[in-house]
Amino acid sequence: MSTTIKINDANFQILIDNPDLTTCILFNKTTVYSKGISLDEKVVTSVLPVVMIQSGIIMGRSVFGKNKIYQDIMYRGREMLVVNTLATMGGIYFVFIVTVKMDKAMILRTVKKTWNVSMTVLLVPLIISFLVAHMLRDHVPRINLKRFYFYISFLASRSSFAVVVDAISELKLLNSELGQLTMSTAVIHEILGWLNSILSQLMRGGLQRILLVHVGAVCALSIFTIIVLRLMIEWIIRRTPERKPVKDVYIIAIMIGAITLGFIYEGLNSNYMIGAAMFGLVIPAGPPLGSALVEKSELIITNFFLPFFYIRLGQLTDIHSIESWRSFLALELILISAYLGKVVGCILGLISFKASIRNALLFSCFLNIKGIIELMHFLRWRSRKYVDIQTFSELVLSNLVLTAIVTPLIAIFYKPQRRLESIARVDNCIRTLRTTLPSSELRIVCCIHHEDNVNGIITLLRATNPTEMNPICAYPVHLKDLAGRAAPVVLPYNTQKYKLASNATDRIMRAVIKYSRSSGPAVAVQPFIMISPYDTMHQSICRLLKDKFIPLILVPLFPNGEVQGPNGNLHNFNINILHYAPCTVGIFVDRGLNSCINTAKSAKFCYNVAVFFIGGPDDREAMALVSRMSGHPGVSITVFRINLEENIVENESEKHIDEVVMNEFVASNFGNASVVCRQIVANDTKQLVSAVRSLERSNDLVIVGRQQAFSSQLEEEMRPWVEYEELGIIGDLLASADFVGGMMSILVIQSVESVKGATHKTVKTLGNLIYNYSSSSWR
Repeated sequence: MSTTIKINDANFQILIDNPDLTTCILFNKTTVYSKGISLDEKVVTSVLPVVMIQSGIIMGRSVFGKNKIYQDIMYRGREMLVVNTLATMGGIYFVFIVTVKMDKAMILRTVKKTWNVSMTVLLVPLIISFLVAHMLRDHVPRINLKRFYFYISFLASRSSFAVVVDAISELKLLNSELGQLTMSTAVIHEILGWLNSILSQLMRGGLQRILLVHVGAVCALSIFTIIVLRLMIEWIIRRTPERKPVKDVYIIAIMIGAITLGFIYEGLNSNYMIGAAMFGLVIPAGPPLGSALVEKSELIITNFFLPFFYIRLGQLTDIHSIESWRSFLALELILISAYLGKVVGCILGLISFKASIRNALLFSCFLNIKGIIELMHFLRWRSRKYVDIQTFSELVLSNLVLTAIVTPLIAIFYKPQRRLESIARVDNCIRTLRTTLPSSELRIVCCIHHEDNVNGIITLLRATNPTEMNPICAYPVHLKDLAGRAAPVVLPYNTQKYKLASNATDRIMRAVIKYSRSSGPAVAVQPFIMISPYDTMHQSICRLLKDKFIPLILVPLFPNGEVQGPNGNLHNFNINILHYAPCTVGIFVDRGLNSCINTAKSAKFCYNVAVFFIGGPDDREAMALVSRMSGHPGVSITVFRINLEENIVENESEKHIDEVVMNEFVASNFGNASVVCRQIVANDTKQLVSAVRSLERSNDLVIVGRQQAFSSQLEEEMRPWVEYEELGIIGDLLASADFVGGMMSILVIQSVESVKGATHKTVKTLGNLIYNYSSSSWR
């Protein structure tokens, strides 16, 4: 047996190798989790609640608790009172934080779009499991809860939003299509679950007594929460300046209010989860308040309060209490019928979407994920003696086994990245600058991180020469990290909505819309807002590129000079866009141009552009963009055609295509005084670097392809000096601080052809006819 250590920036794994089986333990900063097993070098992971439930059961009476000495030390009466209190607080805070992160506007959008699928995948398993429960009701004894079989059927058939989002986030599938559909379905199930909890309180006990006392008190408290507490929350938000942190005293007061409301609802014979959810719903998701609450409390809730919840769960779970196998099989049949019924419901529900059976089965795996919300209900039933210890243990084990099965299946068989790769193939994609007709509309997606990116993006759009005959349609997308929210959001920006108080998004969109209106019919704008984790944000971007048939996307290198961004993932976001985008990608390094250039109201637009052309698909895409710019009277273009004497191009057709592109550019700009072409010969790497560094300071923008037709020797010599791999060799050289004092903006172009190592078939043009003429025009 040998030990292998794998280390990366975020965490490291210790793998204890075995010819057949490998145990994988993940160390993540301060917390140690046993994540799963590795088969054939593929780690089969599971979500964190599965691991925590396993730990709780092992620490409980099922394993270690069988030892009397351990039992007396770990589960003393006084200590368990504290554990139970902290467990309840953990449940209250968990529900509260999840509802804070929930986008309230998403509820209305979800109800309109996915109500038919959501109801199908709920009603089908509910009906099937309830019928099975009705037939087997005499075989599940020791149940002291009226309508238990309906409650257990409903709980097994529904999907909890908090549990599903937490699992999907851990699997990094928030932006996947099935992940989005699952969250939308779970939102509706969550609403129905709250209604069921309220109705169950009304139907329990004497109806007259509840109506007179408990219902009246609960309704009064709910009205107080919705009206009074909501006004207080809005007052806190108004008191917090933009881009300033929320005061700690407000955070502490809100957290105390959440726990107080939960205990009050529990004291009124209601459910503490309803109180916590009610308070969480009046707090807007995202910054400033929602993000601050999540940032300052989620860590302590996850790593301090919830472990006590799992300790209590393990202390009440006893595997050895399962003695009546007849009742065990009866309860399992009820639960399994609900799980299989959900599979049938998913297949029926996705018929309208024309989805495959494979996707329907994976969708059912998503919806069958169980977690802490279901366990809270089980603990409540057990603490109130509604179920015995055997039934409670069976319910916990069923949820554990189900989630432990479906999450690895999702991780193994659902690969949205492969679909992105298929979308980005050249054979499936004709959306490039070279394949876009000069007289057609040019669609550009402009990614914007901060307000500082806006001026540079607008200036670049102006330089592309939009006219009524050659219009552009810009899709500015304000990218925000998923902070203080549970689910990612991709929404068109409402340009008609008037707002008294503007935020960063409003100012960004206002500037772009103002530029569009000043340009008339030459520029159209369709703004979007995208809130998502940077790790998976590229999935939503690529879907937008595919749906809108976009030939070009512009991505800022780093906002405000930040290399890693708030969560250290901006670099990975750029790399993912370069790898998966089904179109041409432009990485834009904005150095802050002169205000007279950036201002949309400038009477005369003056812009000096330099282009380096060495050869290859990326350089040809750069020339396609420059060809559009050449028609602008205020844009001066200097093209540097660099010939590398030592460069060996294996594919002669590539070299021929390069010559055709350059010849066509020269011919189309014959007589254009704003376009100058120069030829440079470089014998080695040193001369190439000297030629690039000889660029004059008078240029405002330098355009270059990301990958050039280098020989392997030249690439090996220059690759070790590259700092930013997304810029390529020449782009990284231009972006260095010592290049002309770091005063020029750089646009690095990557064609989708170069990503997959393929080229489009080129139609013969008049390039050969003008070759002799263009050769004499170089100077």
